[in-house]
Amino acid sequence: VLCPGHSDSVVELSFNRDYDTGYFLASAGLDGVAALRHGDTGDCITHLRKHTDSVWSVSLSHDAKILASGGADCKVRVWDALLGKQLKKLRHTKTVACVDLNPKATRLLTGCIDQESPLALFDMEQSEKAPLMEFRGHSRGVRDVIFCLEEHCFLSSSYDRTVRMWDCRTGTRTNSIFLPHHVKSLELHHSGDIVTIAYAGGVIFLDPKSFEVLKHRKLPYKVTAASLSPNKGIYVCGNNMGYSFKYDYDTDVDRGLYVSQEPSAVLALSFSPDGEVCAIGSQDGSIILWQMNPKQASVVGHLKDEDDGEKNGSIS
Repeated sequence: VLCPGHSDSVVELSFNRDYDTGYFLASAGLDGVAALRHGDTGDCITHLRKHTDSVWSVSLSHDAKILASGGADCKVRVWDALLGKQLKKLRHTKTVACVDLNPKATRLLTGCIDQESPLALFDMEQSEKAPLMEFRGHSRGVRDVIFCLEEHCFLSSSYDRTVRMWDCRTGTRTNSIFLPHHVKSLELHHSGDIVTIAYAGGVIFLDPKSFEVLKHRKLPYKVTAASLSPNKGIYVCGNNMGYSFKYDYDTDVDRGLYVSQEPSAVLALSFSPDGEVCAIGSQDGSIILWQMNPKQASVVGHLKDEDDGEKNGSIS
């Protein structure tokens, strides 16, 4: 399913997790728009247009009632997602590169693209301006933030090529890993026990409790995003040529791929909470809802990048 609506790159996607009455998909566009649509059909519900510059990040609460967006206008905006009404505005001094709401939308994490700005934790019920806590330690700008370990901690990735864990109770850094390239996407699995890390050379699956690498898959193309399905059966990796590859999680066997008629670099990937759809955000502004049912999916043959001769490998 092709979902129009953005006129510039779609850089982040966010599904809600509770879907008794259906699920929704939020998207962040460099056209300055945050959008909300039905996650199974792609039908648009609302376009949120109060940002005066590019939107870099979106996050939906688990019940899809609250949406947070951050952008190059140096503001985080908190919305009533279904009504499209702005509820709060949090000012920052630099471009807000990433936001993450906790499941009930009572707390919010933010990170900025410059190295001077701290990571910030806001209490959405008590504080509308000053953060509850601030965290410093990255030597370059932050790219992603996600709550983990039942919201006691969070993870951040940075252009300094690190992923760091922070304790929300003490404000201290507890763990770090270093990568050969900066992280392209950072995702906490629905179960809370696996973090999917995409970087240019491959994908890493991390246990947030022990901070041990569960799986490290090197890939023969430049990975731009990755997502693990809710049942942990498959994972999808996107690349800068516009291809999205599907793999078996246990065996790393190739299960096919998707590419549109006019390929555009994949910038964001996210599975729906029932695992039936993998949403693909692209550089050309399109959003694709890739059905995981093989009879419905658009699958083409295998692809190898001509400029990279590295073979597929799996390191546990």
